[in-house]
Amino acid sequence: MNIIHSGLIRKLAQEYHVHLLSTMIRSAEIGQINGQFGLDLKLVNLNLPSEPAWLTCLRKVEKAFFAQHFDITTQKIKYQSQKEWFWMRKVLWLISQKNFNKWVLRLIRHSIIFLTSFSIKLKPLLSYHFHGLISSSPLDSRENRIVNFLRRRNIKTLAMVISWDNLTSKGVINADHDCTLVWNDFMKKEFLCFYSIFNITKPKVIATGIPRFDCYFQTRPENKHAEARARFNVPPENQVILVATSAFRHFPNQLDVITDLLRFAKREGNLHVIIRCHPADNVGAYNQLSDEKIVTIWHPKNLPTVDNERFYNWFPELDFLDSLSQMLRICDVCVHFASTMKLDAAACGKHLISIAYDGNAPLSDHQSVKRLYDYNHQIPLNALQVDEFVTSREQLYTALKVCLSKQKSENELAAIKSFTHFTEPKSVDFTFKTIVEWLN
Repeated sequence: MNIIHSGLIRKLAQEYHVHLLSTMIRSAEIGQINGQFGLDLKLVNLNLPSEPAWLTCLRKVEKAFFAQHFDITTQKIKYQSQKEWFWMRKVLWLISQKNFNKWVLRLIRHSIIFLTSFSIKLKPLLSYHFHGLISSSPLDSRENRIVNFLRRRNIKTLAMVISWDNLTSKGVINADHDCTLVWNDFMKKEFLCFYSIFNITKPKVIATGIPRFDCYFQTRPENKHAEARARFNVPPENQVILVATSAFRHFPNQLDVITDLLRFAKREGNLHVIIRCHPADNVGAYNQLSDEKIVTIWHPKNLPTVDNERFYNWFPELDFLDSLSQMLRICDVCVHFASTMKLDAAACGKHLISIAYDGNAPLSDHQSVKRLYDYNHQIPLNALQVDEFVTSREQLYTALKVCLSKQKSENELAAIKSFTHFTEPKSVDFTFKTIVEWLN
C-alpha cells in the first residue's frame, strides 16, 4: 500500500520503466493498476524458487537468537505458546553466557546471504538489465533471495520497511541494501542498533514518513464528508463509532467486545457503528449483525477463496486507502484491538479507545489481547497516552461517553509527529526524491 495505493508508483512510473514481481499481483491486478493510474507497468512472470527446509529451519534458529540477543519482547511473547521455546530459551541462555550470540548471528546471516545468492531459477531476471531493485518487504525471505542474487551482479538495491512492527516481529533482514527507508526515527534507531552487529559498511537509513498516511493530511472539500456518510449508510445526525478489528488469530474474542459496544450504542441512541474487518479476520463472524440498522460491516471484497494463508496472497483493492480515510474522517471515536489503526486514527486527530479486556471469557496470557500492547513497537506510542485504555466493559462505556462528548485537541497531532515523521502530505514526494537520489 505504501508504494501502489499511496500513488508513489505513479511518480516512479512517470520517471522510470517499472517492472513488478509479486505473488499477489498477476495480469488482472496489473491491468487494474495501469487503468487506475494511467500507467504502463510491466509484470515479471517468474515462479519464485520455494524455500528449502534447511533454510526455513536456519531462519527460525536465527530469529530466536536475534530475539534473545536484543531482548525483543514481541518475539518472546509470541514464543510463549510454543512448547519447544522452553528448551530453546535454555540453550540460548547458555550460549549468551559465553558471549557467542553475536558470533552465531553473524555466521548464520552471512551463510544465508551467500547461499541464497545463487539460483538458476532467478537467471531470467538478468535479461531485464535492471538499474535498481526496490524490495518492498525486506523481511520476506523470497525477496531477500532475489536481492542477494542481483547484488552479486552489482545491481543497486533499496529496502522499504513497510510497517512499524516489522523490525521487531519478522526476524532478520538477510540481505544487504544500499539504502533502507523506514517510517520514523524510532525505526531508524532500531535498525542501526540491530544491524550494527553485522558490520554492514556505512548503512544508509532514511526516515521518509508513511506514504499511505499522506491521504490523512490532505484537505478535503466539505461535501466529501456527506458522500462518505452516504457510502457507509450513516444517517446525517448520528455520531459514528469506528471499530477496527484485528486478525482472528491475534484475538479470537473480538465479537464479545463488539456486542458490548452495540448494547451501548442502542441504549444511547443516535449512534452508528462501522465495523471495519481486518483481512485476516473471520469474515463470517459478524453475519449475525448484518440486520442491525445501526451497523455497517465492511471487509475486503477480493480475498482469495482458499483460507490457507489467504491474507498473505491478498492484494488490497485500489480504493482501500480511500475507504479507510473516509471512515476515519467521519468517525467520532475509533475503537481498536492493539492494531496499527491506533496510529492511523491518531494521525486523523480522532478519539481512540484501546481494548484491553478479553470479552466474556478470560484468555490465557499468550492469547489475551493485553499481550499485544506489550509488543516493542507499541510501547513508545503507549507512552504518549493518546488513547483511552480500557480493561473492562464498564471502562469501555465510560470511555465512549467521554470521547463522544468532547472535542479533540488540535495540538495532539504534533505529539505523534515522531511516529509519522510528517504531519502534512509530504511522505510520497520525499520518498520519491530519496529513491531518485539513490538510483542516480
